[in-house]
Amino acid sequence: MGLVERVDEWALLEEVLGNSADRPAQVVVVRGPVATGKSELLNGVAERAEARGLTVLKAAGLRAERRTPMAVFGQLLLHTDQVREHDSGEAARVERLLDDARFTAMLREPDSEREEHVRAHVMRSLTAALHATAGGRPLAIVVDDIQYADIPSLQCLQHVMHELRAKPVVIVLGLRTGPGAERPMFSAELLRHPRLTQLRLGTLGERATAEMLRDHVDEATARRLAPDVHRVSGGNPLLIRALTHDILAHCPTSDTSLSALHTLTVGDAYRQSVLSCLHRGDDAVLAVARGLAILDDAASDAALAGLLELDHETVALSRRALESAGLTQAGTFRHPLARTAVLDDLARADRLALHRAAALLLRRGGAEPPVVARHIVATGEVTDAESLDVLWETATRARRDEDVSLAIACLHLADQACPRGARRSEILAELARCVWRVRPSTVGPHLSALRTAFDEGWLSEQAVPVLLAGLLWQGRLDEAAEIARKCQGAHEGASGSSAVAAYLATGGVRTTYPVLRERVGADNWPAAQGPADLMAARGSDPRSRAGAALNAVLTRGVDQHAADLAETVLQGTPLSDATLEALTCSLSTLIYSDRLTRAAHWCDALLREATKLGGPGWQAPLSALRAKIALRQGNAVDAVRYGVNALSWMTPLGWGVGIGSVLATLVSAHTAMGQYEQAMTYLDHHVPEALPETRYGLELLHARGQLYAATGRVRPALDDFLTCGELMTRWGIDQPALVPWRSAAAEMHLRTGGEAEADRLVKEQLTKCGSGQSRTRALTLRVLAEVAGLRRHHHALHEAIEELEECEDRLELVRVLGALSRSHHALGELGQARMMARRAWRIARDARAEALCEHLLPYGDGEVSTPDRPARDGESCPSEELTDAERRVASLASFGHSNREIARKLFITVSTVEQHLTRVYRKLNVSRRKDLPHDLLADTAC
Repeated sequence: MGLVERVDEWALLEEVLGNSADRPAQVVVVRGPVATGKSELLNGVAERAEARGLTVLKAAGLRAERRTPMAVFGQLLLHTDQVREHDSGEAARVERLLDDARFTAMLREPDSEREEHVRAHVMRSLTAALHATAGGRPLAIVVDDIQYADIPSLQCLQHVMHELRAKPVVIVLGLRTGPGAERPMFSAELLRHPRLTQLRLGTLGERATAEMLRDHVDEATARRLAPDVHRVSGGNPLLIRALTHDILAHCPTSDTSLSALHTLTVGDAYRQSVLSCLHRGDDAVLAVARGLAILDDAASDAALAGLLELDHETVALSRRALESAGLTQAGTFRHPLARTAVLDDLARADRLALHRAAALLLRRGGAEPPVVARHIVATGEVTDAESLDVLWETATRARRDEDVSLAIACLHLADQACPRGARRSEILAELARCVWRVRPSTVGPHLSALRTAFDEGWLSEQAVPVLLAGLLWQGRLDEAAEIARKCQGAHEGASGSSAVAAYLATGGVRTTYPVLRERVGADNWPAAQGPADLMAARGSDPRSRAGAALNAVLTRGVDQHAADLAETVLQGTPLSDATLEALTCSLSTLIYSDRLTRAAHWCDALLREATKLGGPGWQAPLSALRAKIALRQGNAVDAVRYGVNALSWMTPLGWGVGIGSVLATLVSAHTAMGQYEQAMTYLDHHVPEALPETRYGLELLHARGQLYAATGRVRPALDDFLTCGELMTRWGIDQPALVPWRSAAAEMHLRTGGEAEADRLVKEQLTKCGSGQSRTRALTLRVLAEVAGLRRHHHALHEAIEELEECEDRLELVRVLGALSRSHHALGELGQARMMARRAWRIARDARAEALCEHLLPYGDGEVSTPDRPARDGESCPSEELTDAERRVASLASFGHSNREIARKLFITVSTVEQHLTRVYRKLNVSRRKDLPHDLLADTAC
């Protein structure tokens, strides 16, 4: 930095130097915080004084020489060119005078008047020697860091000011402000000088900061970065230089890179400069800076004084010194890297000692547990039961405030310090939950700790469900069954249900791990929930309500009360570690109940919350459910997108058996799009051995059967579908809402000539489709029509289309429309056949279902990919009486879009869509959208 930023100060000094030859002695004191440019200004004074012909004597106080007599005054006399030009005899005489001064300085109290006289004589001689070095020219004495000058040197300087007050002498002193910087006696003597000028240097403003930046970057970049540089540096010139270095270090290549720089980079140069400022300052200031770094937001003056064992005045002065130097603002460091630098600069032992002292001090002062806990965690030690209480309370608050990292740190330390028993069980359980949320693949050691505690007999009953949940998710079904048997046996005959029994009774466990019942044994397995239990569950906790709803849907069939109960849980339950299972069970209930639009709404909301709060353990299962919803809506592209996202959130180890559901969705989605090789790669994915014994394995088995069927492997596909049926029947979850294995097997029987068996299976499935199962019922009706002959069950396909309007499954709609096209073709209704085929083809094309597109081509008479033929001359156009708005709505309706989809596409309300369709039906003399003529397929056909 040049002196351009100190225009006013430099102008005043220029005036002093310009008048030095004509005026008696002048004294200038330059005060300012550390690293704000005092030394640079004094060096500039010395250079200008030499240029004006003054004899310049320079010295600088050093902290290490503060108690060395005559250290500063000796520099003025012996370290100058003028002294070296004198003969050796004069230099020796000066050295003897300095030795005498050092000797007399060692006498605290002179023993006689003679010794006092000797001291006075020595100072007069030194003053004369000093003046003699000027050689008759005006003299400039420049002393930097006068606060570190030894007392004898200060006394000699006072004598010089007095003796040479009538001589052409300029004395410029640099004084750093801060605690302990002032020398009261010397300062009082300065104030008595008749020609004293005092300058106070402060930090630079934003405009001066920009001027410094312009020396290194272009005008626009300097103007753009100046506010941030000033905010971080506080206007401290040394820190501004450091930040400039960091800026240039990150844009070293070209001017273009500098012009593209919009954000400030704070790096190592800034960190080192912060430490330089602190170590150049007073010891008390450095200590207070360290205290601020340790205490952070809890750093009040009283807390700093207690921690550092300093008086309140010193603390206050030190904090003001840090603020005036641009290191802190409002009591905290201006940038987090400054705090980090100060902490890293502490020796490990010193840092731990300060944290211990801070924890004790804050706890005694009644600070909040999280404030105290951070210091306990930093030490890695728990010294008493009270500290353990602080850690537990902090972990509880941190989980509530979504600070999972702090919660894990507190729980880790609490686990190490807590003795075996119920309290440590609770700590272990909470630690496992938190770790699974942020690092699912690392939960294994925590499950092992829970298992060890169980084996040793001190794991509390309330913590056992956490152990069971972890073991089941990892596919360790035998271990989970063994623990469940022991717990249930221990509670045999006891009144009420144990925590383990309550956990095993939840629908999420019963339907996801149905094989567990066989391994635990009927005697130890809780009774299944009946219809009455579903109503009773409305007043219980979210997990019980969600489990009851899911169990009802998968064991007894779709129940509207169950779906309503699931949505109630979603409406009133916030996302947390404890509620994630309840929320995912509720979403699954809506999915299996074909309430796909509501399921998508709630799943999207939860995904947004999970993304905001963070945690792969939340985002992964929610993304997997969103992929399943998209697939059931016939949106294979979105299903793949959400499925791939789900896999990216967790490693296969973290996924456990849950990976089966994600892989099943991806296999089915790629199969629907005709991407068979990609689908096959997901079948080759490594999965836990216990996956086939879970509901997730059932889904993957069904998806594999779909892939085999699509690629012409009929027998393996049929085997997979029949295996699904055997398992679902044995497990008591034989509902087509979960896996429609009967209709899938019926289609395979049709390919092998087994019409009778196909007819039996599809009729069985139809009886299991209750009200509200629009999607499942639609696909069942389609297969029923195929089995019984399209000519006989033409009406069933129309009914299926109406069902699909409720759930918006576009892929199933394509299949139904294709079957309807073949039905019309068999009846000789070629125009209707062509229309249905074209509608199906366009929907399949939009959904990127290439395999379905190819399957539909023969039924479009080769014209599927061409626009509809315009009306010939003299022919009437069916849509000529329609308005543009009605034609757009009717066109989308003819493609099979639901009213809600049409409303979204045209940015109108569902009510408006209904009104347009009513008028269209009246004008075209049709009653339903399936009767819309094919001429409406192109907006510009007429």
